[in-house]
Amino acid sequence: MYPKPIERYFAPTTITEALRLLGEYRGDAKLLAGGQSLMPMLKVRLLETQCLIDLNRVQGLAEIRDDGDGLCLGPMVRHAEVEANPLIRAGYPVLADAARVIGDPQIRNRGTIGGSLVHADPAADYPAVVLALDARLTLTKSSAESRTVQASEFFLSPMITAISEDELLTAIRLPKPAVRSAGAYVKQSLVSGDFAIISVAAQLALDNGGRCERARIVIGGTASGATPVVRASELLAGNKLDEKLCREAGEVAAREVEVSSDVRASAQYRRELIKYLVPAMIRRAQERAGGV
Repeated sequence: MYPKPIERYFAPTTITEALRLLGEYRGDAKLLAGGQSLMPMLKVRLLETQCLIDLNRVQGLAEIRDDGDGLCLGPMVRHAEVEANPLIRAGYPVLADAARVIGDPQIRNRGTIGGSLVHADPAADYPAVVLALDARLTLTKSSAESRTVQASEFFLSPMITAISEDELLTAIRLPKPAVRSAGAYVKQSLVSGDFAIISVAAQLALDNGGRCERARIVIGGTASGATPVVRASELLAGNKLDEKLCREAGEVAAREVEVSSDVRASAQYRRELIKYLVPAMIRRAQERAGGV
């Protein structure tokens, strides 16, 4: 199939111009970032639009910079750039892990972090990671007003986010990591690069003695989308991360998160994956943070 005819196509070069168009065609426009989700959906007519606003020429949306309080990523940063960037690899390895396993090289060279977050597929890789990192997302209106929302408030339900029709995601901000902190991400899928059957993101902060000060564990790939497992995370805080405790955290996480069966995997298989992958990511994050 082919998309229904798109009557208006715009390729703005500034954020101001993009926001003006978004306000003018509010409700009738779709934003084109990497296009790796939007274009297939238009092609099979799961989505229709009369107006396409292409963000690929907009200046200032593809930057990665240290702003002193952490890292600021523009929404048009490609997956391949997320994977390769030295600031991300050094301070936020959990994010580089996720970018590395998205699709194939062609998708990683075209797809964008902002496009993936706004699309909010429940089996996508980035939502679990930005939740684990406690990221903040800046949304800018056509009136030039901006607001910042926590990642925990951004994802409302599968495929639905807090962004409104006249808003543009203009920045993803990651807080400055603690001295002894690191994370890790992994997913299990049917084939390499596919969407996750189950994914796990773990972010840890350790004290000088190697004990866990803070932990955030998020499970992705469930029907309801990326889900923080609070009880499993709290189990780690204040304790030495030995094998027994890590296994217990995996078992608690498997009971805490709601999973279901579908054509790709049974609920029981997903629970067994969680039991195995959560301890593995805790240990990997601990090693990266210098705790073992």
